[in-house]
Amino acid sequence: MKLSIVIPVYNGAKTISKLVEEIKRNIQETSFEIVLVHDCGKDNSWEVIKKIKEENKDILKAVKLSRNFGQHNAILCGIKHSTGDFIITMDEDLQHDPKFIKNLIQKQKEGNYDVVYAKFQRKKHNTFRNITSDVLNYMLRLGMPDLNPNYTSFRLIRSNIAKQMLSMNNSYTFLDGYLSWITNNIGFIEIEHRKREKEKSSYTLKKLIFHALNIFFTFSLLPIRIVTFSSIMIFILTLIYSIYLVIRKLVFNDLIPGYTSIMLILGFGIGLILFALGIIGEYIHRINQKTTKRPDFFEKEIL
Repeated sequence: MKLSIVIPVYNGAKTISKLVEEIKRNIQETSFEIVLVHDCGKDNSWEVIKKIKEENKDILKAVKLSRNFGQHNAILCGIKHSTGDFIITMDEDLQHDPKFIKNLIQKQKEGNYDVVYAKFQRKKHNTFRNITSDVLNYMLRLGMPDLNPNYTSFRLIRSNIAKQMLSMNNSYTFLDGYLSWITNNIGFIEIEHRKREKEKSSYTLKKLIFHALNIFFTFSLLPIRIVTFSSIMIFILTLIYSIYLVIRKLVFNDLIPGYTSIMLILGFGIGLILFALGIIGEYIHRINQKTTKRPDFFEKEIL
């Protein structure tokens, strides 16, 4: 078995060297390669990566993207350059402990899984981040019932499964959505989540929200179904209310002229139309992105 360990690097100048050394120390009896993908952060990560490459020429590959494409696209780039039988993906902030790579391998062997996730017993984020992450994850599971509930960015993927994701080219890249669509042969292990050694996470609250919304509108049918069922319910209520107003008009004739039509148009029509157009607009935007056939990433330099 040969492992390819794919690590997207955003602002990892202070942590990536230590992570590489920990990986080498923990899986030295296994055939492996490390693929570092520089996702154009704000520090000097690329200079650090080039130095690491000089010291580890036989086991390390490095790719620099032309700009920041996001964590999932950077991982896709790393998968493209991987040659292992299995691919391990992990973060560069040292919260994913390399000693658990052996556990992922063992779990895969036990069940012959296509994917094995490392589920964290307790995340070492701040309280606010944990709460917001839990809420967003709950919404994603609600909107995507097929999404594996144990998904994390620390995972083992069978190589032929991982390579299939390169051809999917969605309007928004969400690896765990891809994996849940490709296979349901998924296992997990529980591990410890280490405290972050970087000053703060690269994922701000704003990024997390936009990440969740992009996933929601790209992979979930729930928003459009909400519109559909809401439209049906409002139509039924409007029909009942219209019948009531017509009967009252004919029997009692105590309504102000024009009241019936104004109430129907303002009370139900405009609000529903605007809401529906907003949701449909999200889908049209993503269809437009898909038809442009933009690449998920563009490689500027390869070591």
